Formats: sequence, structure tokens, C-alpha cells
Amino acid sequence: MDYTALISGLIGAMIGALSSLLALMVQNVYQNRRESTRLLFETAYKDYELRILKRPENIAAFPVILNYHQQMMSLIDKGNLTPATVKEVFDRQADMNAAVQRTADSRQGSASQSEGQT
Repeated sequence: MDYTALISGLIGAMIGALSSLLALMVQNVYQNRRESTRLLFETAYKDYELRILKRPENIAAFPVILNYHQQMMSLIDKGNLTPATVKEVFDRQADMNAAVQRTADSRQGSASQSEGQT
């Protein structure tokens, strides 16, 4: 009996099954990444809304809040969420917020000066 056709059929079936499993794994990784990114943006936006509504003195620009949440999620994913790393994230957030505020103030100052000259 000729086993060549049988072996070829089994090898083809195994290759098809493995490629199917690989495609499912890749799809699952990208779907999880998309879902994680969506959740990150929703959380950051809800935080932004709550800061505006409930604590106006704690308003920060949305990119600063988004960056804060990205850093926190990264620390959680890596298992590095400690009081020291949280303090570093808060310090970076404060620095970014101050930089945004300085930029906004300088733009407002230059806009008011150009209005006064006309």
C-alpha cells in the first residue's frame, strides 16, 4: 500500500490546523491590545470629565491625564506599581501640567499683545 498520499494528507491537515491556530492567536493579541487602548481612553476621558465637574482646581489638559493613565497601566502590567513609582508618575504629571500651563499662558500673553498693537 502506498502511504505517500496518506502522509501528505496528514501533513497538509497539520499545517492547516497550525496556521489556523496561529491566526487566532495573532487576532486575539491585537484584539486585546485594541480593547486595552479603548479602555485606557475611556478611563482617561471619564477622569477628565470628573475633574472638570467635581474638582475644578485639579483640571489638567487631557493629554496629561491620558499620559498619567498610560503610565499607571504600564506599571500595573509590568508589576512595578509601588509607592515610589507612583510618586514618580505624579511628579511627571505635575511637570507636564506645568509645562502645558506655561505654554498656554505664553500664547495668551502673545495674543493679547498682538491685539493691543492693532
